[in-house]
Amino acid sequence: MKYAWQERVIFFDPQDIYTQVKINAFRRIQSHLAFPDMFPDRKDGLCSCGCGIALTGRRRRWATNDCTKFATAVWAIIDGQVGTYEYYLGKYQGRKCAVCRSRRNLKVDHIIPVKYGGGGCWLSNFQLLCHACHVEKTNADFGWKQPLPGPESLPV
Repeated sequence: MKYAWQERVIFFDPQDIYTQVKINAFRRIQSHLAFPDMFPDRKDGLCSCGCGIALTGRRRRWATNDCTKFATAVWAIIDGQVGTYEYYLGKYQGRKCAVCRSRRNLKVDHIIPVKYGGGGCWLSNFQLLCHACHVEKTNADFGWKQPLPGPESLPV
């Protein structure tokens, strides 16, 4: 990773945020999320991102500009902004299909589909798939284009 705050995003455990903020697991975009809900102002004079650095000078919420960038990236991932989690998936898992290892036409896939409560999740619920593998997984997830049963499965 180019910056330490980006690596911090990848290895961040958002459990505290998920207990503070109501997430709709059946929606891709969490448009109701607000920064102050996810990273509330602290009364102890420490940075709101949780880094533990004391606020100095005119700073009221973030100790450094890196803290601001970190919090923005965390918010974007939980909010459902595809470009952000696609970037971090590529850095963490590599820019290749999780199934066939192709590097072409990659799509972000919810491992647990949004339909089954996989929306508003952290990076652990996403993977990069090539277009062909993504179509195949989506069809399997939703029961589309499945082979017809053979004659042995028909009632007698």
